[in-house]
Amino acid sequence: MSNFAESSASEQELHATKRGSPRLWLWLTLLAALAGVMAWRMFNGHNAVEEEGNGRKHAAVGMKFAAVSLEPLTGGGQPIGEADLAGKVTLINFWGPWCGYCRDEFPSLVESDEHFRSQKDFLFLSVSSPGTPAGEATLREETEQFLRQQRATFRTLRDPDDRTKLALITAAQLEHFGFPTTVVLGRDGTIRGLWSGYRPGDERYVREAIESALRGEALPPTDANPKR
Repeated sequence: MSNFAESSASEQELHATKRGSPRLWLWLTLLAALAGVMAWRMFNGHNAVEEEGNGRKHAAVGMKFAAVSLEPLTGGGQPIGEADLAGKVTLINFWGPWCGYCRDEFPSLVESDEHFRSQKDFLFLSVSSPGTPAGEATLREETEQFLRQQRATFRTLRDPDDRTKLALITAAQLEHFGFPTTVVLGRDGTIRGLWSGYRPGDERYVREAIESALRGEALPPTDANPKR
C-alpha cells in the first residue's frame, strides 16, 4: 500500500472521528445533566424542608393515642396492647408489601430499628396491612418474603379488623388514611409526629422526633400542637 493510501486512510479516520464528535458531546451532555439531577435529588432529599401539616407539624401533634390492639404476624412474640406502650417512646409504621411508597420508606425504618433497638424505652411496631380484604389470606407469606428481600430482622404485626388504624383516625381526627402512615409517640402516649405518606427526607425528621422524645424534651409550642 502506498504512503498516499495510508495517509488517506488516516485522514478518513480523523474525519470520521470529527464527524462522530457531536454525538460524543451529546452523550457527555446528557450524562452531565443526569448527574446534576441525581445530585439535586440527593441534596434535597437530605435537606428537604419539613412539610407544613405533616410530620412534626401535623395537626395531631400533642393529641393522645394509645388504643393499640395488634397481633403477631411474623417473628412470633405476644400481642401488643395499650399497656405495652406505657413509658415507651413508640414508633408505629402502617405499611403493606403491595405499597410502592412503603417500599421506598422501608430501608430507613430498618436503619431506625437497628439504631434505636438497644434503647430499653424504645418500641417499634411494624404493622403490615393487606391492600384488599382478600389480601389478608396471603399477608403473612408476602410480608415474610418482603422482609427477606429487605434483610429486616424485626417482627411484624397485624391489625385485626383495622382496630388500631380506626382508633388512630379517631384520636388524630384524620380525614384520610393512606399508606404508609408513620407515628411517633412519647412515653405518655402523646403524638409527637405523624407522617402521612412518604417523601425522601422524612426519615430525618422521624429520627429527630424519636431522639427528642427519648431525651424527654417537651413539644415546642406551635399552632400545630395546641394544648389539650
